[in-house]
Amino acid sequence: MKFSYAKAVVVGNAKTIVVSLLVGATAATAGAAAASWISTASGAGNAKALSAVNVQVVAATGAADLYPGFTQGDLHFTSANTNPYPVTFTSMTAGTVTSSDPVNCPSTEVTVANATGLNLAVPAGATSQAGTISNVVSMAAGAPDGCQGVVFTIGLVLSGAQA
Repeated sequence: MKFSYAKAVVVGNAKTIVVSLLVGATAATAGAAAASWISTASGAGNAKALSAVNVQVVAATGAADLYPGFTQGDLHFTSANTNPYPVTFTSMTAGTVTSSDPVNCPSTEVTVANATGLNLAVPAGATSQAGTISNVVSMAAGAPDGCQGVVFTIGLVLSGAQA
């Protein structure tokens, strides 16, 4: 705090000296109010990992390519990935086969091979990503005429990881 010395002469008015002192005190207080103390904080914070959601796979009908004795049929589907990251599937395990006309063409007329070495990318947030696994469906050589136009639904499990 800095004080300046001023010589006051009282000429019948003592209020002049009091006002001068109050102005000096106010300036000193304003200087102290502008200063602040520095502070730090410590403790802990949290971050939480999300839980992955399975990609949904739905059968889709592609071009008709099966006929008796053909071993290079394609498997068609769409997938939906609600995760905030892309997923790439590298293998497929075939499941149960069902026939749209089991009386005239039983599901046993079709077999499906498992597949490895795939590169099926499903982008983050995809709602209807088309997918095809080529050359994995076979129709028996002795399949009856009743198999014409029949749709076979094939259960499948895709395996992969976040891309």
